Amino acid sequence: MSGAIGILNSEKAKFLTGVSLAALALACCISSPAWAGTYPAGSDAALRAAIQSANADGDANATIYMTGSFSISTATLPIPTKPITIDTNGFVLSNTYDATALTTRGALTIQQSTGALVPVTFSGTLVGANAGAAATTAGQIGAVVSATTFTNQGSIRGGNGGGAGGAGASGGAGVRVLTGSSLTNNGIIVGGDSTSAGGGAGVSYGNAIGGPNTILNIGTIRGGNGPTNGITAGVGILAQGGTAGQIVNSGTIEGGTGAAAIGASSGTLSLDIVNSGTIRAGTGQANAIDRSAATTGKVTLELQPGSIIEGNIIAGVTPTTDVLRLGGTGSDSDSFDVSAIGAAQQYRNFDTFEKTGTSTWLLTGVGTATTDWTIYDGTLLIGDHSAPASVIGDITNFGTLGGSGTIFGDVSNSGTVAPGNSIGTLTISGNYIGNGGTLAIESVLGGDASPTDRLVVTGNTSGTTNVRVTNLGGTGAQTVEGIKIVDVGGTSAGSFSLLGDYVFQGDQAVVGGAYAYRLYQNGVSTPGDGDWYLRSDLAFPGAASGPLYQPGVPLYEAYPQLLLALNGLSTLQQRIGDHYWRDDGKATSAKGLDNVWLRTEGTHAEIEPDSATTVGSYDYDMFKLEGGLDGELYQDQGGRLIGGLTVHYGTVSGNIDSLYGNGDIDTTGVGLGATLTWYGDNGFYADAQSQVTWFDSDLTSDLVDGAMESGNNGFGYALGIETGRRFSASGPWSITPQAQLVYSSVDFDTFNDRFGARVSLDDGDSLVGRLGLALDREEQVQRADGETALTKFYGIANLYGEFLDGTAVTVSGLGFENRNDPVWAGLAFGGSYRWSGDRYQLYGEVAAKSSLKDFADSYALSGTAGLRVKW
Repeated sequence: MSGAIGILNSEKAKFLTGVSLAALALACCISSPAWAGTYPAGSDAALRAAIQSANADGDANATIYMTGSFSISTATLPIPTKPITIDTNGFVLSNTYDATALTTRGALTIQQSTGALVPVTFSGTLVGANAGAAATTAGQIGAVVSATTFTNQGSIRGGNGGGAGGAGASGGAGVRVLTGSSLTNNGIIVGGDSTSAGGGAGVSYGNAIGGPNTILNIGTIRGGNGPTNGITAGVGILAQGGTAGQIVNSGTIEGGTGAAAIGASSGTLSLDIVNSGTIRAGTGQANAIDRSAATTGKVTLELQPGSIIEGNIIAGVTPTTDVLRLGGTGSDSDSFDVSAIGAAQQYRNFDTFEKTGTSTWLLTGVGTATTDWTIYDGTLLIGDHSAPASVIGDITNFGTLGGSGTIFGDVSNSGTVAPGNSIGTLTISGNYIGNGGTLAIESVLGGDASPTDRLVVTGNTSGTTNVRVTNLGGTGAQTVEGIKIVDVGGTSAGSFSLLGDYVFQGDQAVVGGAYAYRLYQNGVSTPGDGDWYLRSDLAFPGAASGPLYQPGVPLYEAYPQLLLALNGLSTLQQRIGDHYWRDDGKATSAKGLDNVWLRTEGTHAEIEPDSATTVGSYDYDMFKLEGGLDGELYQDQGGRLIGGLTVHYGTVSGNIDSLYGNGDIDTTGVGLGATLTWYGDNGFYADAQSQVTWFDSDLTSDLVDGAMESGNNGFGYALGIETGRRFSASGPWSITPQAQLVYSSVDFDTFNDRFGARVSLDDGDSLVGRLGLALDREEQVQRADGETALTKFYGIANLYGEFLDGTAVTVSGLGFENRNDPVWAGLAFGGSYRWSGDRYQLYGEVAAKSSLKDFADSYALSGTAGLRVKW
């Protein structure tokens, strides 16, 4: 069974009680239930009886609460067999002084039984017995813990030494931890005082028979006062007798007057100290952590963010494996002055220097001692802009090494080297060895003089290193020499490979604004310097140069052209056929809004721009579905006025070809419009159209995994006027000269692409004129059902002209223009079929047009078909 000591009485009450001033919780690896047996105790005898009663009862836990202050006699307490909590209830628990057991017995002694370690929690006031005014012996220990996990939530104090003086009249320890026990202190532990000898240690521990001892301090541990205090007397924590264990401190550990905070007296140490709190030497003592000459073994000191050490730290005098470690987790950060390391400095005799944990530590000061650092995790910065630093020694990096200081030694990089803290230069006054690690560079990507991180290696480089570049808001620019990120003073045999945003012509490239940068070894004007540069240039040195634009730019340049294509207007014939004309060339009477129509249109186009910045060519496929309702609004002797309302839906999918990267644009548009058409009895007509369209677009590059922009919203409107006159020719033939002018304007929401480049529209307007000549033939045919139907076939030749200068966009402040050939010509053929007294009409057209400048390179093929129903 497991065992521990507590206080209790034979009377039992069922209720849940809180832990107060002196509580002993025993949890023999059993989870605490909701209910516990509760027992009062007001004397030593009642306490013993309560423990026995609790052991015998069936409750999983027991709580003993004191009803008055009393002392425990020298007789051994019963060993608890279950978790027990002792609540002093505001009273004081002490013991009868036992001069025969000053090192083995305390006011509370928690003994090991068979089985697992016993968890014990104490809350309240516990005082070791004083030796007495006439005594020459030591004070009693406050608590002795053996093979137990002990937690203090109250106040424990060792007894004072004898008042008669003498070397043996030392203060008693607050807590003595033995045989593989662990101590967690959330309260106060203080050693007893002495008037003639040393004060008692706050915590004395060692003789780790059952495994390493562990001390976790969140509260305060302080040594007692005494005239002979030093590194073994009056210390906050005393490690002795071959101690192996760990001290984790986030509270305060301090020595009594003249004493160290942590001391070691004898034996072979294997001591691990982790500090994020305060470790303070007592008044009059220079050393916060020290060890006597009789100790051997190693000490590991880990400093975590928040650590304060007041006094020197003395590791082993002879070279061993003493470790100084900078640790911590999460996003915590702190700084450490490397000038404090050295034989006559605060941190003495350490052999190994490490950075662990995910925290960030900034090294400041100028190092004078050799400190070979190994970075296992987290970030170690060698100085920054406000606190430059230098270290002497080699650095082996598996985490992140950064800063703006100097390393007088070699660096082996298996992790990340990040010069600067923001923008800065890290200097290695030695050699750099890349072991597959990463060089992280922050740069304001622009021209040659761009602010940037830089790694300076005065010696040689070797091995392989990946380079990751982060753009700090640079809008890009064309470089000449490039942005130098690695400066090599010796032999430049190392290989640096860029981890870019995409791959261009087999090379990784990183994006800055409208530009893309690749990594090159050697300068343009200094081809043998061995340095490494970022260049936004198309070609290698010696070849034809030009800017290298990022893969989104061709898409953004072509984007408004595709929106204009979807925003265009049809001709009158394409929209509704010819159902308002009679075969004699006069307007057909139509009362009210009594015609509904629906048509589809499809287009395939291949475009090679007349002028472009980045677009080589593009093609698109467009689909439109348009419907409307129209009818007569006005009639007089000269003709009729027809009005209509329309709705439309369309899609356009474009493929962009460019030296800088191909891509796709997919746009969907929905909108509505209105029409107003005059049909004169003399054959003249005038057709006015207006429409508005809302767009939604996705832009993707073939070189990038994912969209450059998704769901970009746009808006367009178009106004058109078409006029013509129909002239009767021979028989069923007629000729219609016509002209059309369409103004179209599109816009899209300004956006930041996936690389942070700002994209906006500068010009999205178009004004296209069309001159056409149509030749058509109408005739009546007899249907099988005896009704007469009217058929029409026509052909039309068109000449198109663009009067404006094309479209333009801005990408991170840089303009990109695109203009198609201004003059096009085309042919179209179509027909219609009307039957059932002109109640139904089918109509359609196929057309082809081409640029007159590049006939085979820029063309469009289209077709439309519609149905009109009159009721």
